[in-house]
Amino acid sequence: MTFWELLRAILRYWPVVLVGALCTVLVALTVVDDDGVHFTRTEIIFLAPTSPTYPNALRTQSEDVIDMAGVVAKRVTGPAEVPKFASPDVTLVGLGVRDGWSLRLPDTGGQWSSNFATQRLVLDVVGPTEEAVRARQIEVLDRVSAELSALQNSMGVDAVNEITAIAAPESTRITHVGGSRPRALGMTLALGVGASIAVVLLLEQRRRRAAFAEVRRREPAQFAGATGVPSS
Repeated sequence: MTFWELLRAILRYWPVVLVGALCTVLVALTVVDDDGVHFTRTEIIFLAPTSPTYPNALRTQSEDVIDMAGVVAKRVTGPAEVPKFASPDVTLVGLGVRDGWSLRLPDTGGQWSSNFATQRLVLDVVGPTEEAVRARQIEVLDRVSAELSALQNSMGVDAVNEITAIAAPESTRITHVGGSRPRALGMTLALGVGASIAVVLLLEQRRRRAAFAEVRRREPAQFAGATGVPSS
């Protein structure tokens, strides 16, 4: 199809082009109004009780503490299955979440195996405003502390032997995440024009096939001779 044939097809199906232009404008307005999201990541470190043998709680590694961190995370998040990712560094923003939170024990084993080697939980919070993110972060941190205390109290753990948890860093930075509006508008325009032209080409192809079939129906002798089939 030549450029002039395409132009005639666009003029022929101008209602389709008009609808495509309106849809493109609506999507572009949505892109312009998108202010992005706010995101924060907090690490909750679980500390083993100190002793003369192990005075530094930050350097004391224990499978029991790791297990406790996993149990607390499960009690906070609920019974739903935790998705596995290829990398423990995956964030909610990277997954396309715009409003929510996640709490998980980092799994460095990849997609095909599990390996929980650190006694810390990773809390991701994403929301439309900085205030909403901070409020949700504080809420989840309080729930983690409450679940940890309730779990140890139910098992009768002495205060001197209790596992504790601290948030690191204590003053978490909340960052704004947003895309480039000029790029988003350019891509929206390109997709809108491309989709409209694709629909026009499809309709033009169907029109041509229908016209060809009609001509063939009206003049069967001409096509029979062209294909080598004798006409009756």
